[in-house]
Amino acid sequence: MEGDAVSAADGVNSPLDHSSWRVRLRQWAASGSGDVLGAGVLFGTDRVLTCAHVIRDPATGLRPERVRVEFPLLQGLARTPHRTATVEAGHWVPSFGKAQGDLAVLVLDQPAPVPSPVTLHRTLDYRGATVLIDGFPEYQSGGQWLTGACRGPGGQGDERVQIDLTGAGADAGSGQRLRGGFSGAGVREEGTDRLLGILAQADERGEHGYMIPAATVAKYFRRFAERYVTGPHAIPGHRVVSADAARTARPHGLQRTVTRWLNGDADAWDTEVLFIAEDDDRARQALYVVLNMADREQSPQLAVQPVEVGADGDSLLSRAGIAPRVGSIGLVLDLEGAALEDPGQPELREALAVLRHELRHAARRHTAPRRRPAVAVLYADRSATEPATAARVLGDLADSGARLLLVVRSSTHGFTYALAEKLLPAERAAQWLQRLGTRVDALADTERSARRLFHRVEPHVVDPPVATGYAARAALWTVQLSNELRPLTGRGGPRLLEKLSYAEQAVDTYLLRAERAESELRGVLDEHLRLRGLLKDHLARLARRGLAEHPDAVGPYREAQQLLMAGPCPLADAERAVTAFARVVRRLAEADGDA
Repeated sequence: MEGDAVSAADGVNSPLDHSSWRVRLRQWAASGSGDVLGAGVLFGTDRVLTCAHVIRDPATGLRPERVRVEFPLLQGLARTPHRTATVEAGHWVPSFGKAQGDLAVLVLDQPAPVPSPVTLHRTLDYRGATVLIDGFPEYQSGGQWLTGACRGPGGQGDERVQIDLTGAGADAGSGQRLRGGFSGAGVREEGTDRLLGILAQADERGEHGYMIPAATVAKYFRRFAERYVTGPHAIPGHRVVSADAARTARPHGLQRTVTRWLNGDADAWDTEVLFIAEDDDRARQALYVVLNMADREQSPQLAVQPVEVGADGDSLLSRAGIAPRVGSIGLVLDLEGAALEDPGQPELREALAVLRHELRHAARRHTAPRRRPAVAVLYADRSATEPATAARVLGDLADSGARLLLVVRSSTHGFTYALAEKLLPAERAAQWLQRLGTRVDALADTERSARRLFHRVEPHVVDPPVATGYAARAALWTVQLSNELRPLTGRGGPRLLEKLSYAEQAVDTYLLRAERAESELRGVLDEHLRLRGLLKDHLARLARRGLAEHPDAVGPYREAQQLLMAGPCPLADAERAVTAFARVVRRLAEADGDA
């Protein structure tokens, strides 16, 4: 990786310039120190976190058995102290995909001269955070500092966070750029001194870097995270789902709404309401799955090793378009049986404290517009907090910059009345009805397209997928719901909001089914046309050589043509017939001297 930084002489002084946690990694050599490999961060007395690509011998490209770890910033010593280190078992994840993995933990052969007090910190939303990056470029024995600003997710699966250089680093004439010696360097948030992650890579010009944040580190190294990663988990432990649950889950309509909200789509509102019936276990599981998919630390649809999932390496949910950006969920607050003002649960208390702190800190950032952190609030209507108070507290969070997904179970609870009156705009019911109408229009268009495909496929293929027919029913719902809007004001109470939520979930479920039918029908039609094209091409090859009426070719050709054109047939039978004709064509062409 290429990189450089702004030193103290350039006017950027860090309170951490002489800290014990900054280490330099070199090739190990019996006669002394070798070339600089990169940087790392010391945790405790004997663990160093760095990038896997740093631990490579530049000459051979192989992973060395040992590396030299130096502590160049310890003061008052005649020479730079150093230790030997090896990769800890189970803590090596080479880079794979497009910017995934690339992490390693080293174990020192003996404790560091001075223990390190730092921990990695999870944060709700990196965008807009000003950061300091340290590294050890060549000929900078004391290391250098770089300033930057976090911009948003980056890399395949959004495992990383993009950082743009600022200040002197952004001045083309200053020579300040990311270069060799910065890979594995710690990334600190300016103003809080929290360690957010380590630097993994940079672009060719060295103007943009990519950080592996704490949550991604925690995904790969669970035991390491238990000791050295702080801050609340985005997903409470009792709402974590297994990787298999996300890979094999059937798509659910409500997941489309949640995905749009997580991704900040144009038709999603900053404050969304989602009703889930008390006895609807499938809907609740669908919600937990999609929220887990959006968390860097869980992201169960992404393997922590480069393995394929399913026949096409993807999950059912991803194929259905239910794939929220990893890292798009900031926090999930589960309020079932819990108090908002004075939470008795330590995990919830810490999460609320961190959320309020980060919202206050974000408000003071003088940076480009940033995406507001997404906070899913589960079951506030089951909270121990009085409904009006709960609505006020959540309203304060929204006013402070949080985007809220409010998941509730009943329209008859006092909280839902407070929600309708205090948290949502007066025109929300009318807006929701309009959005529902847009979904119904999309459903009708998709079903019309599927019917057209069906009519083209049915004469030729046995048992083609059947186009769905839900749009008329859904359109009737919009008419019925529009009649429930309050006259003059256009407002809707909790019961109407509940009906709108369930109607939208149903329409999105119908749309998922219609899209699947359309996709399958298009696939069948494409395959049928492909086989017809192959048959035509093979016949043309024979015709060019005057062999189209050869006795060996006539029978196989007519069999394939009849299957494809005379009436419905199984595609597998047609494919076998075309393949058999192709073998005859190749044999006859070779016998005729066709190379």
